[in-house]
This record gives sequence, C-alpha cells and structure tokens, in this order.
Amino acid sequence: MREENGMDHFEERNRGYWNQRSHAYSSLRRKELSGPDRKAWEAFLLERLPKGRPLHILDAGTGPAFLAIILSLSGCTVTALDFSSDMLKEAAVNAEREGAAISFVQGDVMNLPFPDDTFDAIVTRNVTWNLPDVPKAYASWLRVLKKGGVLLNMDTDYGPMDFTVTSRLAKNAHHGVEGSLIQLCQELKDSIRISTHRRPAWDVERLLSLGFSEVTLEKDIRPLVHLSKEWDYDPAPLFCIRAVKDRN
Repeated sequence: MREENGMDHFEERNRGYWNQRSHAYSSLRRKELSGPDRKAWEAFLLERLPKGRPLHILDAGTGPAFLAIILSLSGCTVTALDFSSDMLKEAAVNAEREGAAISFVQGDVMNLPFPDDTFDAIVTRNVTWNLPDVPKAYASWLRVLKKGGVLLNMDTDYGPMDFTVTSRLAKNAHHGVEGSLIQLCQELKDSIRISTHRRPAWDVERLLSLGFSEVTLEKDIRPLVHLSKEWDYDPAPLFCIRAVKDRN
C-alpha cells in the first residue's frame, strides 16, 4: 500500500507539472512542425513502420500531438493518448490547426485502456524517461499491439542529466522555463527507478525479456530528425528502439 500511495503521489505531481508546462511545450512543438524537422520525422517514422497496409497507430504520451499529426496527415489512423488534460487540449487545438483527424484519449500509458491486439504500431517520443514503472508500460504496449506490430520508442537517457544546468542553454527546450518548474522536473526524474538504469541497453534487454522480437537500436537519431538550426534540443543522444511483437 505504501508503494502504491507513493506512485499515486508521483503521478499527481507529474500530471501537475505537465499541465503547467502544456502551453509552452505545445508552442515548441508547433514551431518544430513549421520547420524542416517535420519532414525529417515523417521520413524517419514511415521508413521504420510496417508497410503495405493501412495502419492504426497509437501515439503513447502524445503531448501536443507532434507525432500524431505527422502520422495522421501521412494517411495513418491515429489514436493519441496522454494523462494530462491540459496537454490534450493543446493537442486538439494543434490537430485542428493542421487539419489532422486524431482520436484523443486521456489515460495512463502504463495501463492502456484498449483491447488486446488493437494497434499495428505504437510510437512514443520522450515519454519512458518520465514513467515510474517502465516495465509495466512495455507490457501494456505489447498487449495492445497486433502480432507483427511495431513499437518505436524514441527517448533520451535523462537519468544523469541536471535539468537546472541544461535549462541555461540558450537553445535548450527547457530554456526560459520557470525555475521552480525545472526544480520539480528534476526532483520527479531523480525519484524514479528508470533514472538509475543504463539506457538504452536496459530497455533492449527488458523488451526482449517481455517477448518482443527483432529488437534493434539506433543510438542517436538526432542527425536524422533534428535539422533545424534554431534548436540544440538536448546535449544527450536521442535513441530509437524498434521492437516487433512476435508474429506467431
């Protein structure tokens, strides 16, 4: 019970953080959509997703719907889930502005509210670093994928990073964020187990142990998707893990 209450407290504080960050974070992603990174992300995703059939894709932890918008406008059927109500409001505005048809759901990425074998693919960007129980999330994602379905997990090993330092970098995504919010983000990150693991090697091992197959790792995709000269994003690599649900 103590552990469950601790997780509930974390989720409450974490949701509050992202609700407060929602508008500014959405503005960053809209700026990213207006630049060269948009086409770069589209090419990157479509090259790694299943081919030859219409796809129903889940954007897990969609935030302002950056990936969801790109995939919807490329012809995919997209469901986008997030636990932050304010972030979902931003996502809906962004989708309408872009003319993207997306089904938005408020829910927990660690306990997805969908039937087994629902999606052809799941995409997620900078989400797993922020979860108190990543193995639970991976198991839930495996469950809702169809046989042969693909998971694309793009994330950064934020564990060793000090956000109070990186926020001082002029082109960093945290630049200009209120100091108390940066401190809260740092405290939340440091309080969860994923921050202590050696990523992404730990993730690869965990996905294989859960039953994913064909797990491949790209250690740093920044040169492929971060083309804008306006942003440095993070000083740490952005990795991509591609994992396939067993076809048998």
